[in-house]
Amino acid sequence: MIRLTHLSGSLQGTSSDSPKAIIRIGRGADCDVRFNAQMDTKVSTHHAEIRFDGDAYQLVDTGSSNGTLHNGKRISKPTKLRNGDRITFGAGGPEATFAIDNSMHNTPMPMAQPQRQSAYGQAPQSGSYGQPLQQQPYGGTPQYGAPLMAAQPDKDAKSFAQEAQQKIATARAMSGGQPSGQTMFIMADALQKVQTSTTQRASKRYGKIIGIVVVVALVVAGGMGAVIWDQKQQLEKIVNKKTNADKQIQKILLQQQMETDPAKLEQLDQELTLLTGKAQQAIGEMDQKDKGKAAEMAEGGDELDHQIRAILRKFDADTYAVPPIFKERLKFYLDQMAKSPSTKAVWARKKQYWPTIQKEFAALGMPEEMAYVAWQESHFDPFAQSGVGARGMWQFMDFQARKYGLHVAENWRNGGVDERTDAAKETKIAAKYLADLLSEFGSDSFMLAIASYNKGENGMRGILHKVGFHKEQRDFWHLYRLKLLPEETLEYVPQILAAAIIGNNPQKYGLTP
Repeated sequence: MIRLTHLSGSLQGTSSDSPKAIIRIGRGADCDVRFNAQMDTKVSTHHAEIRFDGDAYQLVDTGSSNGTLHNGKRISKPTKLRNGDRITFGAGGPEATFAIDNSMHNTPMPMAQPQRQSAYGQAPQSGSYGQPLQQQPYGGTPQYGAPLMAAQPDKDAKSFAQEAQQKIATARAMSGGQPSGQTMFIMADALQKVQTSTTQRASKRYGKIIGIVVVVALVVAGGMGAVIWDQKQQLEKIVNKKTNADKQIQKILLQQQMETDPAKLEQLDQELTLLTGKAQQAIGEMDQKDKGKAAEMAEGGDELDHQIRAILRKFDADTYAVPPIFKERLKFYLDQMAKSPSTKAVWARKKQYWPTIQKEFAALGMPEEMAYVAWQESHFDPFAQSGVGARGMWQFMDFQARKYGLHVAENWRNGGVDERTDAAKETKIAAKYLADLLSEFGSDSFMLAIASYNKGENGMRGILHKVGFHKEQRDFWHLYRLKLLPEETLEYVPQILAAAIIGNNPQKYGLTP
């Protein structure tokens, strides 16, 4: 029995016991010692293993991203473990100490009272304070440098084989129907128990018993093969269901791009809603069978799709399928901004004023990404001025600025006082203005608020009054697909998202070393 005691990470002072020959450590669902994906980000899905090799335990890094450290030194090959050794899972990641608990193995057991190796240790779950990690309930294997436990003499080969069959099935179930990596250890355990229980019997009798165990093992393997095949077929059926729905969704989105008749656009949108429901249902079915595969299905698409989703989630505007034309225009503006010689100057001004922006937007509970409106409006220039009289970093009109409390003299064009050029003061009222739009349109209408910055709140009110009061009717994507927004606004929103993506990835776009 070995013990891992956490020194740091999401749990402290807890321990992990395990009698297994191979102990898998990481964030994956099939790991024996499992870390929380959100809290222990330095830990890889399959980070490391502790193996019993001959007469010692070995620590093995299984291709982790951030490395495995043994007593502070990163390992590159299997490393022997001793009592008290410190293991760090990723530089700066959670730490644990390793210990061998001999109390359960090194005490000789009287043959008059034979006992089987006992139940199954439980490991701590890093992400659930005070809760144990889920441990795969395999029986202990007799490969730990301790005397082999005497098997019960009245057990026959069939009993050992049935016991092994149950353990293999349990291991498979706990691994989500995938290979558990424990079948060979379980069968080896069964064979050794048979050998122990029959060492004083005739060799011919022993050979028959071994034969029975092997035959049963083959039957078990064949049965498990059929189960695996059936499970694979079920998973493929779910994947095909989502794939077919996705193809039809893309077809409808393309049809909507070409369609101009309002009635047909509405009909297509209803069909889109039904298909989206089918695709999401398939993801839910997969989640019941394989959570990892379900996550992959939900996060499909290319890198740009992932970047779009990350921004939309902050705006509470996530959608199952972004219209292809929106993605095309977003990519166009990304390329345009990345190639523009003025982008570095815009970035420099953004860095100068961003602390003030963060402060004002955070005070009102709004995502700071909304502030990329200022990138599009003025390139973060406090003295920018439009032909119609909008001024400042946020391009407020004089009457609107006065409404929100700024001092703008009537003769501002001739040198009179104009607080719109005060970046801090105008940022404060810009945050308040956007918050007011959210109060009117709904707390999850960030995209509508951004669109209103271009369209004007009165224009947006007129559109919303026409479509109705149901939430799905007032959704930005519904208005976008039905072409109810003016062309200028249809272009304005992807420009804001493009600026946000560049601002969140400055190194990729050559803005930082």
